[in-house]
Amino acid sequence: MDAQLYQQVLLAVQVSHSPLASAAERQAAYAFCEDFKGRADCALYAAALYRNPGPGDALELHRRRHFALHVLEHHVLTRWGALPAEEQQAMRAELVALLLLRPSEDEPVFVREKKVALLTHMAKRQFPQRWPELLPELLQVWQTGDDAQIELVLLVLRSLAEDCVSSSFNTSIPPARRKDILQGLNVCLPQLFPVVYHELETQYARYKAPTASSNQRSLSQRLIHATLDMLKEFLEWMPLDRPVDPNTNFIMVAVLLLEDVEFRVAGAECLEVFMTRGFGKDHRAIMLQSISQIIEKVDTLDLATLQPDLEANLLFHKKINDVLVTWGTCQLDVLLLDGPGEQEMALLRVILNNLCKLFAHPSLILTEAQIIFWLTVLKNKTVLKQGEAYLAEILEQLRQVSFDKYFKLASPERDNPGPQATACECSREEFDDHNEYIAYYGNFRGRLYALIRVLVQLNPTVVMQSLHERLAFVLTQYRAGTDHLSADRGLCTDLSTAYLYHEGISSLIDCIVKQLPPNAMQNPTNHQALQTILQAILSFDTPDPLLKFRQLLVLASFAKYYALDGSTLTAVFEMLFANINFVMPGEDVHGKMSSGTINVRRRALSSLVSICQAIPAHILPVLPVLCTKAQELFAADRVTDTEGVMLYEMLVLVSNSMENKEERVQFVQQIVQDPLTQWTSPEMTALVSSPQSIVTAIEAAANDEKTKKLLGMIIKTLTTLYGIAKRAGVAFSAKTTEDTGAFEGAWPHILPNLLALVRSLHGLQEPAVKAAVLKTPTACWLMSVSVDEVAQLLGGKNQLEEEEVAKLPAVSKWSKWHKNVRDISYHLMGVAVGQASFYKNPQVASMLQNSMLSDLDLMEHRHLKGALAYVYLPFLKTCPRELYPSLLDPVLATLFGHFAQRATSIFQRPAAGDKPAQTPWSALVVGIDDAKQEIAREKMVMELTRQVIDFIEYAVDPKTVVGTDTDNPKHVTSPEDAVLRDYILTQSPSLPFAIGAILVQVICWKDTLSCRKAVLLGDKFVNVLHADTKYHALLGRELFSAALQGILREHVGHVKEDGLKWEIINLARNIYCRLTLGLTPVEECKGIDPCNQPLRPASSLCTAPREILLSLPDVTPGQVEALDTLLREKHSMKTQKNAFKELLEMPILAIRREQALASGSASPLAGILGSNTSASIKKILDIPEKLVIPSREFEAQVKWQHAQNPNLDTQTLFGAQ
Repeated sequence: MDAQLYQQVLLAVQVSHSPLASAAERQAAYAFCEDFKGRADCALYAAALYRNPGPGDALELHRRRHFALHVLEHHVLTRWGALPAEEQQAMRAELVALLLLRPSEDEPVFVREKKVALLTHMAKRQFPQRWPELLPELLQVWQTGDDAQIELVLLVLRSLAEDCVSSSFNTSIPPARRKDILQGLNVCLPQLFPVVYHELETQYARYKAPTASSNQRSLSQRLIHATLDMLKEFLEWMPLDRPVDPNTNFIMVAVLLLEDVEFRVAGAECLEVFMTRGFGKDHRAIMLQSISQIIEKVDTLDLATLQPDLEANLLFHKKINDVLVTWGTCQLDVLLLDGPGEQEMALLRVILNNLCKLFAHPSLILTEAQIIFWLTVLKNKTVLKQGEAYLAEILEQLRQVSFDKYFKLASPERDNPGPQATACECSREEFDDHNEYIAYYGNFRGRLYALIRVLVQLNPTVVMQSLHERLAFVLTQYRAGTDHLSADRGLCTDLSTAYLYHEGISSLIDCIVKQLPPNAMQNPTNHQALQTILQAILSFDTPDPLLKFRQLLVLASFAKYYALDGSTLTAVFEMLFANINFVMPGEDVHGKMSSGTINVRRRALSSLVSICQAIPAHILPVLPVLCTKAQELFAADRVTDTEGVMLYEMLVLVSNSMENKEERVQFVQQIVQDPLTQWTSPEMTALVSSPQSIVTAIEAAANDEKTKKLLGMIIKTLTTLYGIAKRAGVAFSAKTTEDTGAFEGAWPHILPNLLALVRSLHGLQEPAVKAAVLKTPTACWLMSVSVDEVAQLLGGKNQLEEEEVAKLPAVSKWSKWHKNVRDISYHLMGVAVGQASFYKNPQVASMLQNSMLSDLDLMEHRHLKGALAYVYLPFLKTCPRELYPSLLDPVLATLFGHFAQRATSIFQRPAAGDKPAQTPWSALVVGIDDAKQEIAREKMVMELTRQVIDFIEYAVDPKTVVGTDTDNPKHVTSPEDAVLRDYILTQSPSLPFAIGAILVQVICWKDTLSCRKAVLLGDKFVNVLHADTKYHALLGRELFSAALQGILREHVGHVKEDGLKWEIINLARNIYCRLTLGLTPVEECKGIDPCNQPLRPASSLCTAPREILLSLPDVTPGQVEALDTLLREKHSMKTQKNAFKELLEMPILAIRREQALASGSASPLAGILGSNTSASIKKILDIPEKLVIPSREFEAQVKWQHAQNPNLDTQTLFGAQ
């Protein structure tokens, strides 16, 4: 051994950790250490360094030992497989002797963990076939070593089991290897468990001994935790009868530890793992015994008190909750097998009662964890029938708690929360701030909604009574706000307690009333309760806009009730119409109104529209009265343009119920006459005829009031026409075969100017026009993104820079005008293409080409997204079948082809340090700094990509949700959608290629949501098109390459999560099996043996996927042949995916190594990845020797165990029975 090299290693380790060393010195030290690890004799030096770390302080010595262990670990990972068996055995013996030496008292955790990792890596490669002595060696250390060595043994056993059973770790070990290791551990359990049990007893006795010193207690505490952590990993796979063996009843130990503050969480985690096991009928008795012991102990615990240590108690309460919920999720069916008897139902009652106590816990997270379980229980007919005697009390508790928690009163930032103080304290532990709480609460309330729905169905009368009591309490106790009031008027804000109660009760009423079954609503008692609740709401009077908003909102929830009791409609409509004209003192309808006032007025209109939409036939008799009311508001000029549109919508909705078609048409014509006249006027026609006309008008608007008004009239008239058109019996669905025709006569008048306007808006992006517009002082703002859009892209107005926004001139408002005009134009075009008459025009293709498809290659991302959502999706849904070849196909081919070209540019990753390239589609963003501008532009790209993928999904994999009013809604493909799908996939000559080109690019991109959908769509493509050889290049080369690239080359900072990786691997597997091997999935093998499928002709197969695999770095022909054999013999999808993943592990390492070297990185990672290929192989290989445990060896181990522990009595541990 070279003494000089030895000293250089010591120096390099010291420098790499020294805060006094310069960056260059540390980088040089890193590089030296990495080079050293690549030496063939590095293990020799590392072992010597570990034994004799040299002089220095304690921390420096530990660092040297840690580096030595790291080098040894690297050596095992990279060179072990290349060593002869004799050298492996010798090296293993030396390292085990080295690692199991008695450590120093102050050995830090990082050294201990590295020891464990090194021993585990060797065990994973050799135990049990080539290292059968592992357990005897560890047990020998256990018997003769000190506490630190015992802890090391426990940690090794835990790590070895964890690496085999935990999904976070086991992917590095081949399935056969995992099975061998677990079998080896299982055979050793009879010897191992008594020793572990005895150690647990000994250490617990020491921990509890009054005479124990703090050091002794600390060490015992560490050992007990290490033991429980090891047991938790073992409980996941060991035989079910082993942990309940009378001599080593670890389940009873874990139950008893629930009383110990220090170990109760670890005990609960062990029990939770055990409750996930599949007991089945054969081991039902073990499950019943275990849960009986658990619930008996839980029944005695105080699960309500959180102080003085709220954090620790809250964690423990959650763990207990997890144990019971896990039991319910996994074992309820086992309990109910073969008709449960009285004992089983009594046990279930105790469990449900304890779950009810925890359901009322102040923690929202704890409550939410139970909801799915309760939904299962309350829909189980056996439980409902046999548990009827005690379920009433449980249902009452669930109802009360669900009602209580439907109010958002537990924000972590609430001041003086009163009765909710404990809940707020829990929220402070669980949520960072109010915003995080609100975000979580939205999902929580959604789940609670489902539970309340079931409770309503089980006993609507009791629910209605309880609801009335809650409403009376809120309206009596919180008539006005008293805290968190607005500074200007002293009214409620979102944080006011009064508002929180009104928001909660209105949401609760909406939830319950809408879920009342028709027969329950007609019940006299329930009907009276509804009437009383509605009268209480109508009688409540408040000047506060926020409280009034909730009052008006909830009136729309009673639509079904109004159909039964029309007498209440008069009072309801009077209140709604009165609040359409709501203003606060000092405000003016056509001047400045606060957001609260605007919200109240629009809420009144929205509730009117909702009621008329729900029960139009019942409103029809009072249509003349509604018309009169609306005319009065218009005549008095008491409504804004937007509010006027909603009034029109309300009237048209009611008119749809007219039985006489001529009356309907005449009514709609009367309403549409004024806006249609304005839209077709010569001035409007001239304005929308060209982009230059729009630009000229905007430039003149500052000094010409008439022109300014005309520009505003575009939005007003189009919004009015859109509101009437979408409500006048027009359907977007192709399922509707008969149109009311009430609006049909207006389209020939609307479309010419509408198409011209769309063409003009698109023309603004033409290079010459755009350049001219950007030079104007006012119209240039047409080309920028509005402030509201920027705020939405960035996640809220709080992301804007107020100073920068304040600097924007008044004329910047034209950016918002442009957005509004484009949006309403696309909305109205969407209604137009949803009309059957639209397709009767022989020039329909030309109309689209000259309007929506004009200047497509210049449209900004945000505009293309809107066009897809508002126009092309309705077009896709309603285009007649006979026009698929002549209209649908060319339009979609143009769209898809353009986006594929666009994606080529926008998905390119810029080089490090470079700004993203500017493209014709990049939007002009103002009012924020450069960094946020890039975020906003990136968000536009992401939103467009998601919209395109959603559009493709509807085209080739459409799903409709049916049974939404039942407990089991389903996703089905309607016959009309199936025709569209089949045309696109199997009849169109170009669309599969156009769509495939998009999927190929999106799979390689960084957005997880888009990528996941693209992968699933790609899988569908493979399933449908694999047999057609003309698609082999697309599927076998392009899509397969994209799938591999999606796994092998990830964006920096955008690593794909494991679930998505498995989906991509499954896509690659499906392509390879179907195209390259000609294999058919088991579920499609009708009348064919999956293991003996006939070989397909070579001409029908695609060799490209195999060629691509062989072109990957570090992949050999032998490995691919082995993969082929496995795929032919093993038809489990999980096994096939694992095989693919294992094959790709080495290319992933090689590519990462290339990337690290290409980046010129001098980090330790670059050194690891930059070493030679043979030294980077860290794969754990299967052991060819069959696992055999000779009975004589087994008996010898038993005798040895008895000899080591002649007086071991493990039956009295913790009082176990």
